[in-house]
Amino acid sequence: GVMLNDFLESRYNLPPCNVPLYRGIEPEAAAEALRQEWGIGNLSIGNMVHLLEKHGVRVFSLAENTQEVDAFSFWKGTVPFVFLNTQKSGERSRFDAAHELGHLILHKHGIPQGKDAEAEADRFASALLMPKATILPYKGKVISIDSILSLKSKWKVSAMALIVQMKNVGVLSEWQYKNLIITASKMGLRTNEINGIQRERSLVLEKV
Repeated sequence: GVMLNDFLESRYNLPPCNVPLYRGIEPEAAAEALRQEWGIGNLSIGNMVHLLEKHGVRVFSLAENTQEVDAFSFWKGTVPFVFLNTQKSGERSRFDAAHELGHLILHKHGIPQGKDAEAEADRFASALLMPKATILPYKGKVISIDSILSLKSKWKVSAMALIVQMKNVGVLSEWQYKNLIITASKMGLRTNEINGIQRERSLVLEKV
């Protein structure tokens, strides 16, 4: 990926890097700050891959035989890279892209690491894709699994991710959350999506 990027940069004017570093900031606050800096506000992100590329992140696919790896990212000098697994659903790939962006922004210097870093990147991804301000209006409403399946298209996320974020921002009680998780699991929504979206593709590579 790095070699291919060097080849492309020698022949094309690729978007310059505009990825801020928010080391030491809470993931939710970092997601909100990034939305403001990138001019997204509270709008739903139309295409996560295109958003990354617009701000200079080089996005590539992993080989098809890497089922055990969801995604990974790193900085090569001043250039950020994200690699995504093409075997994942469109919704999960979007979340993976947001998760890796969290690592680039929060963990460039490697602290924290391990489970803490992964948890922070998950919190960042949830807050970036599903801002608290857009989730809170559903507090007090009856939220069924059908509601989740209908609403998830608004943010282009998986049913499970939406359930978890609704719990995290206080829309769902513990009882509602557990019931929805059990129902979603029985429906196979831990690994598959109903009415899923298409995988997002690189715009830069298509133009090249």
